[in-house]
Amino acid sequence: MQVYRRKRRVRLFIRRTIVCVVLAGILYIVGLGAAASIRKINSLLQQSGQTGSSETEGVSRPVSSKKPESGGKASSGAESAESSRAADSRQQSFAAGESAPGAPTGYFRDAVLIGDSRTEGLRNYDVLDGATYYAAKGLMVNTAFTKPAIDVGGKKLTVVQALQKKKFGKVYIMFGINELGWSSSAAFISDYGKLIDAIKKSQPKAEIFVQSILPVSEKKSSSDKVYNNQKIASFNKQIQEMAKKKGVQYLAVDTAVSDPNGNLPADASTDGVHLNKEYCKKWCGYLIASAGERNWKTT
Repeated sequence: MQVYRRKRRVRLFIRRTIVCVVLAGILYIVGLGAAASIRKINSLLQQSGQTGSSETEGVSRPVSSKKPESGGKASSGAESAESSRAADSRQQSFAAGESAPGAPTGYFRDAVLIGDSRTEGLRNYDVLDGATYYAAKGLMVNTAFTKPAIDVGGKKLTVVQALQKKKFGKVYIMFGINELGWSSSAAFISDYGKLIDAIKKSQPKAEIFVQSILPVSEKKSSSDKVYNNQKIASFNKQIQEMAKKKGVQYLAVDTAVSDPNGNLPADASTDGVHLNKEYCKKWCGYLIASAGERNWKTT
């Protein structure tokens, strides 16, 4: 009887042990599953957070409606950069001989161009829409007072006399290439100033523009002690200073027809001095572009 009871207790113990082991195994498996689920949920949450962050960065933010304060440093810098870019663009137009956007139609119809054979040559390829030319071969700042070379109504007059017969809105002057041989540049500048005074007297309402002397070719410059680009550059500096003193505008038209070394390109002229059709158009392009720039500044 006692043996039977002992066996029964052993069997009961074994069953309980088995049940405990099974339950422990079940709980272990459930625990592993729960942990995996938690990790998966956390991973999904992290991915969701990252996606949300990316989507936020991609959303266009409202632009502030507050206007920048005028005169601020940032505003001034932006305007300065924009102005510089505009200036560069206009200078490229000058060099290419292109018309500047906004140049007034018919601007040159009340303009007169005064000068020597170079200006006379410009008239042959004129694209300035009705400009008048008071120009002649060999004309200089002093002979503009004395040489009857301008045809007005079938009669030959001096430049100064011709200017007394008609009113203009703009006067463009270019002298200096013939005067390079003068013994004194001071005499040239003095006579140039006298001519400007005479023009102001006969054309009191006109805008007066003094143009720089155009360069000569490298070949011409290197072989001539008088007609060379070093001397032209010196004269142009003095012309610019004189124009400032006289209160008239100086136009650096030489920049429109010069190569990077300041020479007239070899293909611009047959004699190294007088411009061909293509380069006369570049010269005209500079005048048109500068007129457009002034119009742009005043509108």
